Amino acid sequence: MKKIVVSVLCIVALYADETPLSTQKQETLQLKRKQIQEDIQASSKSWISPLILSLSLNENKSASNDTSEVKNASLQWNQDIFRSGGITYTMQLANANGAANLLGVDIQEAAYLKSLYTLKVQCERDAKAQKQSELTLKNMDIDLLMTKAKYKAGLSDLSQLNQSTINRDTARTNLIVVKNALQSERYELQKIANNTDNLKIPEFALLSKKEYLAQNLELLHYNKQDLSTQIAWKNKCSSYFPKLALNASYGYSKNSYSSPYASDYEGNTYNYGLTLSMPLIDVSALNSVESAKLQYLQTKSAQNDRHIELESEYDKHVNNIENYKEKIALADEMIKMYDELYGFTKNQVIAGFKSQYDLDSLQNSVSIQKIEKEIQNYNITIEKIALYFDTKH
Repeated sequence: MKKIVVSVLCIVALYADETPLSTQKQETLQLKRKQIQEDIQASSKSWISPLILSLSLNENKSASNDTSEVKNASLQWNQDIFRSGGITYTMQLANANGAANLLGVDIQEAAYLKSLYTLKVQCERDAKAQKQSELTLKNMDIDLLMTKAKYKAGLSDLSQLNQSTINRDTARTNLIVVKNALQSERYELQKIANNTDNLKIPEFALLSKKEYLAQNLELLHYNKQDLSTQIAWKNKCSSYFPKLALNASYGYSKNSYSSPYASDYEGNTYNYGLTLSMPLIDVSALNSVESAKLQYLQTKSAQNDRHIELESEYDKHVNNIENYKEKIALADEMIKMYDELYGFTKNQVIAGFKSQYDLDSLQNSVSIQKIEKEIQNYNITIEKIALYFDTKH
């Protein structure tokens, strides 16, 4: 169980460098874990009955004017010592529920870490995207400038000029959108981390499907819930079987009577004994036991359903990675083509057949495709992060 508690903390220590989750979030998670540990201890001891101190003072006056005064002080303990397995199930249930709840906190912390690293990658990616948009806008400005010159020279019609203007305005809008997205991501990142300036993005390995499903935090959580509901079902069954309890008390009593027919008493008192009990008729017993069984089966069914969903989610992430790799390959092809055109155009500029604008536009296009490769690599990292922080390490 201790391994479960520290699993995600190890991730923080390994990957967060000097900038882990915010102090407030770490404190909240730590307090949740401490509370769960206290709940485990309390629940595992819930079968132990308290030792009760009882003090009483009674004065009575009868119709015949007889009076009496009774003073009592006692310690009482009524303790089950056998519940047909119920005592053992109570302790097991406390530990099972505690393990499930601790994994729930691990899942919450993993979600924070996933958001932290995803946002950090998105910030770096969109900073590149902003540079890419700026280069695209430069190319649109060059295209508009050249189209205007052609239009004035009678080499281009008005529709081409309008299209170049629209393309330039679209590039301006895209740049604004990218800037806003980047600023929003930075704000969101500040919510879950104290300082991200020195936060390094590690190399996240791509887990196999088998590893992903075997280590998936949600499925591990379901395993603990399965165990918990199974024990709860057994515990419910045990409550309808024989139970043996120890009853004991020890105290002091002082009884004073005014009537000559009653004798005073002052001294110690005690009693002890065993009680064997078992419900004979409980009209809701079968329904209660069946309900506990159905809760267990429901948890198992939900786990199987989630297992199928997670298989599809894994396939989706892997497919996205392959798509991003295809985009990188396409960018490589474009870079090769632009490099060839750049060499040709440079010679044309020297010969006076092409303008410097053509050469600048091609240079920008090469840079745009190189940035595109970096952006797609960031996208691949985001997919790997999603899979990595879904699992236990």
